[in-house]
Amino acid sequence: MKTLTVTFHHSHNYGALFQMFALHSKIKSMGHENLVLETELDPSKRKNKSYNPKVILRNAYMYVCGKIRKKELQMLYKSFADFKKNHVNFTVPYTSMDDLRNNPPDVDAMITGSDQVWNMTTIPSMIPSRFLDFGNPDAIRFSYAASIENMHYSEEQKEYAKEQLKKFKGITLREKSACDFIESFSGLHTESLLDPVFLFEKKEWNAIAKQPRIQGPYILCYQVLSNKLMQKVVNKLQKDTGYPVVSICNVSFKWIRADYSFFDVSPEEFLGLYSNASYIVTTSFHGTAFGIIFNKKTYTIPRNISSNRICDLMNLVGLEDYVVKSEKKLSNTSIDWDRVNLIIDGERNRAIQFLHQMIG
Repeated sequence: MKTLTVTFHHSHNYGALFQMFALHSKIKSMGHENLVLETELDPSKRKNKSYNPKVILRNAYMYVCGKIRKKELQMLYKSFADFKKNHVNFTVPYTSMDDLRNNPPDVDAMITGSDQVWNMTTIPSMIPSRFLDFGNPDAIRFSYAASIENMHYSEEQKEYAKEQLKKFKGITLREKSACDFIESFSGLHTESLLDPVFLFEKKEWNAIAKQPRIQGPYILCYQVLSNKLMQKVVNKLQKDTGYPVVSICNVSFKWIRADYSFFDVSPEEFLGLYSNASYIVTTSFHGTAFGIIFNKKTYTIPRNISSNRICDLMNLVGLEDYVVKSEKKLSNTSIDWDRVNLIIDGERNRAIQFLHQMIG
């Protein structure tokens, strides 16, 4: 069967890259000929210009940092491009919805998911592509662990989503809260599935990991959102262990003060750094996910303690004590990784069963 997956993958974000790769690879391993939708949009149409002084100053700072670390960032960007070239099969680039509708990929099934695909504020011009509103009307359509993040649809957007989702053979989302939201206005049945990165076992991620440049015990930090608590947690953990701090930076500036700040970590080395770390500290959902996959004590700092996709994930595997609310209360309880892995294995099997139900 010829299949197509639709997701976000253009940012130099390890989570976005790996979730695309994992779903693409799993579908291929099932015997299907899968392609990932490629878009090549005008950058001026993808981002809204801002005249907020704080935003202008931030952009200026990032520009200067980018100039200083130009060589390292070029290496980072090349490593992402090489990973995609070596591991992913893409369609021809599409420049607009008109382009996609006039010459859609010839496929038997289309899958949308996971990262932010149903966020109505992200690249509005291509929203129809993420609701699979193009191509052969007889093709199988379904979502795999689709995420929303911003669950504030207008009435018009709700009506549009409802009409498109009626065409889906199956609807699965990543968070239970997203399931509740979609069901509230569509009346359609949904289920929650884990993020695509969990479709791969630790041994499969290790198979493509690269030995990191630093050896010995270390505290690994992966930050994608600004959070003042991050530095406090890192300082406390370093004081308690005496281990050096390694920071993975996929932006041009340093998030925190660390013993080692790396700006050119390839996707393969990212996995190697996770595999060899003694502790993880992260503000990232996928940073948390890989901490679980690699069975590392992971102190995760979510944006919102009361309701957050990270908290949902940690609660699922019984690691809610490692959701950090204060650097003064860092859990050091032992973790029964056999129990955690058993839960993940069950969820992985359920996800694979769903894929077989959709496309055989």
